[in-house]
Amino acid sequence: MGILDAFSKPKNVTIPRLDLELTTGCDHGCGHCYNVWGAKDSDPQGGYKKGSLRTDEYLKMLDKVVGQTGAEHITVTGGEPLLHKGALEIIERACALVKSVQLITNGSHITPKIAQRFKQAGLRSVQLTLLSAKRARHDMLKGSVCFDDTVRAALDLKDAGVPVQVCFVAMQKNWEEFEDVFELAYVLGVRAISYNRMSPTGGAVHHINQLLPTVEQVEHNLMTAERLGPQYSIRVSTAMPIPPCLIRMDRFKWFDFGFCSTGTHSPNIVVDPSGNIRSCNLSSGILGNIVEEDWPQVYERVRSYQDTFKREVPEVCRGCRYETTCQGGCKESAFATFGSTTHPEPFLYQAQNPGWPSA
Repeated sequence: MGILDAFSKPKNVTIPRLDLELTTGCDHGCGHCYNVWGAKDSDPQGGYKKGSLRTDEYLKMLDKVVGQTGAEHITVTGGEPLLHKGALEIIERACALVKSVQLITNGSHITPKIAQRFKQAGLRSVQLTLLSAKRARHDMLKGSVCFDDTVRAALDLKDAGVPVQVCFVAMQKNWEEFEDVFELAYVLGVRAISYNRMSPTGGAVHHINQLLPTVEQVEHNLMTAERLGPQYSIRVSTAMPIPPCLIRMDRFKWFDFGFCSTGTHSPNIVVDPSGNIRSCNLSSGILGNIVEEDWPQVYERVRSYQDTFKREVPEVCRGCRYETTCQGGCKESAFATFGSTTHPEPFLYQAQNPGWPSA
């Protein structure tokens, strides 16, 4: 009997992908960090309990959750996932279990030897965050002296034959840096960029007035990518939804735009370091624990939560042609900031209320 044969998975509870948060620990200090455990106790997302599994426990949990969900893609994230003592073993196991594995890391712990292990394991790609092409600006926004680490990691991975994707998080303090980041990515051999406008959850809700970009700033970045993408053959995608009522997406042919996955055929289900299940990385609501329960039990709660979540949209979005796809943008950000998923999320609310938030 193989590893996956030990677990049954009724066809109606299968999901295509999982995000694994290996650890809540991180050695960087990004002000825009969306990790929900960074929220203060008094915040709407406050009180998230942190925990972790030993490597052997995590591997057992990984076998179970893949076997029962039928997932074929895994994104390994954190915190900083490579701080977990068993990170390499867990990543290698994930690569053996599913067709596709991506790693999201700050790059500070990647060496040529580790990059080679990733290649041998069959890791599909590694995502590195690059917030500026200027060392001082990048390090300031990351809260760590790490620019050189990021560049070195990109080169080590390229030498090992592991594809790299750069993640650029657009904020008030760096949106003007996007063109330079685009060009640096090209020089580093990167051919894919994930463009995400800052969407506050976790502790980031306390930095909205300093970091949240405006519609005009994001639109400027989209035009930059539309101009440079074909020139450098760098594809650009967005994981963070951009409401079409604010920016017409049909103007940008080079972008792969994404909306909230909650309630779709490919939900962004998250497994935290203790085995707790959440609907996405930005959500603090725990829907079960895969260590203590079987997936069909948890999935019932996941479906119930997602069905309700998808129906709850801001009043201003009712009747919009994009109501069921856009869903009002990032509603978890609305909850984290305002305490309600039906409140317009910060990016939309700022556009509706010029001058908000005041300093």
